[in-house]
Amino acid sequence: MSNIIDISARITNQLPVVKITDEIIVTVNNRKSTIMSMQLLSKEQERKAKERADENDEKEEFDELSFMSKILSMLIGQKNVDAIEKLDLPLPEYKIIYQCIMAAATGQSQEEVEKRFQ
Repeated sequence: MSNIIDISARITNQLPVVKITDEIIVTVNNRKSTIMSMQLLSKEQERKAKERADENDEKEEFDELSFMSKILSMLIGQKNVDAIEKLDLPLPEYKIIYQCIMAAATGQSQEEVEKRFQ
């Protein structure tokens, strides 16, 4: 007789939620397809930056804020990104929001994500 491992209790199919302010509570789309699209976007951005650098024979600056905004749009939707943008937060606090949403999307702790983005 084969050994059955039951993981049904661990499969909830629920999306994580991040509370940013009392008014801004976002559901993070951490579906496999979304994460794969996010990874493709990241690789494409790296490739484009390298191509531009090769054309110019110099190091090309990576537009980190634009990239973060695109990723957030994929994970929480443009409406929520616009609401966050309206807060006009200092950059370190904007990065905290990004890191928390990335942690929720990847199932990591906030500390693990912070280490990766330093």
